[in-house]
Amino acid sequence: MSFFQMLNILHKMLADLNPYNLRSVLYMGTPNGTFPGRMEDVPNFFKSPATSWLFFFVALEYVMLDEKKREFKDTITSINAGILYLLLQAGGRFLSVSFYPMVYDRLHVIELPKNSLSTWILCIFTQDFAYYIGHRAIHEAGVFWAFHQMHHSSEYFNFATAVRLGAYEDVGLLLFDLLQAFAIPPNIFVVNRYLFFTWFFWLHTTTVPRLGPLEYFLSTPSSHRVHHGRNPYCIDRNYGGVFIIWDRLFGTYEPERKDEEIVYGLVKPVASFNQLWCQFFSFKAIGYDKGQMRKEKNEEIFPGVWNKIKAALWPPAYFPGMRTKPFFLWLCMEDNTEGNPEIKRPVILYNPPLSMALRCYLFVQWVLLLSSVIQFDELRHHLSWPEFLGRLGLLIAVLQMFGYYFDHSRFAVVFDSTRLMLSMLFGVLLNDSWMTIHGVVSLAAVSWLACTGRITMTEKKAEKSSE
Repeated sequence: MSFFQMLNILHKMLADLNPYNLRSVLYMGTPNGTFPGRMEDVPNFFKSPATSWLFFFVALEYVMLDEKKREFKDTITSINAGILYLLLQAGGRFLSVSFYPMVYDRLHVIELPKNSLSTWILCIFTQDFAYYIGHRAIHEAGVFWAFHQMHHSSEYFNFATAVRLGAYEDVGLLLFDLLQAFAIPPNIFVVNRYLFFTWFFWLHTTTVPRLGPLEYFLSTPSSHRVHHGRNPYCIDRNYGGVFIIWDRLFGTYEPERKDEEIVYGLVKPVASFNQLWCQFFSFKAIGYDKGQMRKEKNEEIFPGVWNKIKAALWPPAYFPGMRTKPFFLWLCMEDNTEGNPEIKRPVILYNPPLSMALRCYLFVQWVLLLSSVIQFDELRHHLSWPEFLGRLGLLIAVLQMFGYYFDHSRFAVVFDSTRLMLSMLFGVLLNDSWMTIHGVVSLAAVSWLACTGRITMTEKKAEKSSE
């Protein structure tokens, strides 16, 4: 990618920052006149104007937040998770968006008008209810938690956390999205699916207090803070997307407590910024390792095949003897606090130190990554398979590179140098002089940082959070 292409991408993103485009992140608009009536004409609102606004608000909040409520490594890791999610989308779209028209054509039993306000309003409720059920499933149905745990792995709670997505989270939600195909027309579903997704962005902040009467029927930042907490009372609570009414109806609502500070992240913190490890470790941890656990006397906790299946498919917190109850197609914990440890204070956050020089290098690499991802997304449908896979592999390697540096991995410099050499080779093969130049300059920068001790690998350290 040339310097001028980067400037063009930046200009386009800045042009998207107009008040009219804010509708894409505020769930605003009507089916009449605002959005096209045909499914194939529905734009991807998340990838076009909304993206620019999301980045703007992430950056604005990062600058304004107290340092104890945001951190450079965590913010980059969160945004990179969102980038990986977009890179792995089938055809650059939500998985449900790809399948929905076909399923609707075969299964719908009610013919609702495609440009009706009543259909639009009905879809808001059906989408929210489908999300509530699906969201519960990927929290409570054992290994399905692995599709979603990346979103909860941050020890901070801010706008960047909103885009910290599981790479294959769509797989876990697919069935529940498609339940709407019995009635909701595809064009209405797709628009609401995109806008529903961007609505969540506003729920991920500590800067907005409780919102009075709105707390009774809407999901708010306050109720969603509880959802992201690892305090025992927060576990498996407040699943709602737009509305909190489903939580109140099914007994999963819990208000934020004034006398107990919420601590964010996983019950057992992952203590890593390694992108691929954070994304996928739970598949093995719940799907296999949990079933192999033993007591002190080397007795199996989950003996036999059936108990090992239960270890993988019963709630993640479940162990023999704990009480469960059925909900929809799975079991959930009867007592959401059971088996979840109390928070030990003061809370220790995972935060290995990073030199300013390395931080600057990584920030430049991240800006280049962002522009490359935007270009890749525009070209992905026109690339040959070898070029598509090559570009995709290099982009994922960049995401992984950040984690190695952040975690002080002994492989960081070797991995980054190899990545840059492959990037240079790819640039030569594609006759892309800017990719080759970028690789040469970056490799020189890495060599300088390593030789001058700016990438000294030290023991992982943590810092205390405020009470």
